[in-house]
Amino acid sequence: MQKFASNSFSLDDLGTDGAWLCAKGPYLDFIAGRCSYDPGLMTADPKNQDHPLRPGNATVVVLEQDYSSLNFTSKEFKSCSDLQSYFSNDLASPQGPHPRRRIYLMEGLAQDYISVLGSQFFMNPSFFMRQERTCIWSNAFTPVSDAIPQPALLEPEKSFMIDYCELRQFPQIMPNTAFFCKRTGRHVGMTPSRHEENSTTGMLRRKCSYWSRETQSGGWDVVMLCDPQLQDVWNNLSTATNVPNTPFQGGYVDFLPIHLTRDAHLTTPKHTRKSMLHDLVFYYSHHAHLVPSADWKLPVTAALFPKKIIAAHYLQLVAYIKAMLPSLELQLSSSWTNEQEQWRTLQTISRRCGDYCDNIEDILLTLGLPLSLPSSAAGSWMDAAKDYQYIRLRLDSLKSRADTLMAAMTGLASIAGNHQALDEAKRAKRLTLVGLIFIPLAYSTSLFSMTDNFAPGQSAFWVYWVVAVPMIVVTFLVAGVLDLVLDEGGKFPIHWLRRKKTNTS
Repeated sequence: MQKFASNSFSLDDLGTDGAWLCAKGPYLDFIAGRCSYDPGLMTADPKNQDHPLRPGNATVVVLEQDYSSLNFTSKEFKSCSDLQSYFSNDLASPQGPHPRRRIYLMEGLAQDYISVLGSQFFMNPSFFMRQERTCIWSNAFTPVSDAIPQPALLEPEKSFMIDYCELRQFPQIMPNTAFFCKRTGRHVGMTPSRHEENSTTGMLRRKCSYWSRETQSGGWDVVMLCDPQLQDVWNNLSTATNVPNTPFQGGYVDFLPIHLTRDAHLTTPKHTRKSMLHDLVFYYSHHAHLVPSADWKLPVTAALFPKKIIAAHYLQLVAYIKAMLPSLELQLSSSWTNEQEQWRTLQTISRRCGDYCDNIEDILLTLGLPLSLPSSAAGSWMDAAKDYQYIRLRLDSLKSRADTLMAAMTGLASIAGNHQALDEAKRAKRLTLVGLIFIPLAYSTSLFSMTDNFAPGQSAFWVYWVVAVPMIVVTFLVAGVLDLVLDEGGKFPIHWLRRKKTNTS
């Protein structure tokens, strides 16, 4: 009989390699033995030191398929001991008429739950470790690795991890600075607030992980990890708790074909889009029958719904960025105001599109899918490859468009700078002209100050004007001649004199 992990966890356990990830038990011993193969298992992400994993801070739901309807029934575990009792009773209960097909959904990470699940399935510990890594923007070198394994080691039918972004709507003005989810440490990128609506849109980074195994009886088990919903956020200055936020514009567009779900609203509850966990429970419980029964023989079929949900999130993100660019183009073509803010927004869009393109390429590689779209557009609604290939194509196009706008803005900035320099040159010319007037006057005053006869009111004061005015005229004539004769470098053109001499001779 399988030996299960203990629910106890204390700070003294942290002296063991991997204890930051798992409570005492067989799985922790397994993790400690794997640390020499994967050094990242020894320590948690330093970015999460202020909000480490905590025992009990997770939700686990098991779904088991009903062979008659093909839909799944769900059960949520109230505690870690409840989950452990479930596995103990399952080992003691007899096998039914059909092989069991079960999906375990885990929202958040907690050492005690990881210990129980790991002691039951003994999956690669990097499955949990990579879910913990934060992938936040930082100018400093990231002290821990979140890179994908070597492509030769990837097994998309058995395990994978996907990075994605979810658009969230905040019904208040949020500072345009970096925020982070307090529970997961994930980055929340804020876009410029819409003051007329008193709202802000944020791009919340997410992760979803999948692992599966086939059982000897012909059934299978699947474990999925997903992030909890955003509640508390923090930045370098403060922490805000219970921050109100909702899915942007009500959430992503459903991916099920309408001819299969035309009357589903009559028997299916409303899709709330509350979190990834609730979304998965909804689709497995009410729409798993839309997948052919033959496909459910393989556990990789259970990965269909998370793949489609994540693709729907990316498509909503693409549509949002696509809507932002025309407004920036209009501002550039109609007026030249707030250029620094516009430049910052464009640079952010370009950087994010490049990062999202990298994520999509990693997803295609992780799932074993080709990078380019096929020539034929026909296919099943279950084909996730075309979704991600199209998303990659659109993100690459949006990045190129943002880069073109930045180049156009650079040109406009150069034109504006040239106009400013021209205005400054005109002002300097005016000052020079004023100087040309007062220099002869000052020189004449100095010249005639040697005697009192030339002072104002004296008999010879008229001599001052007789001398000063012709000097002003001569000064302007000399300046004008030099302006015509001297080249752009301020040098006297010798070839011009030669040409004059030739013409004279």
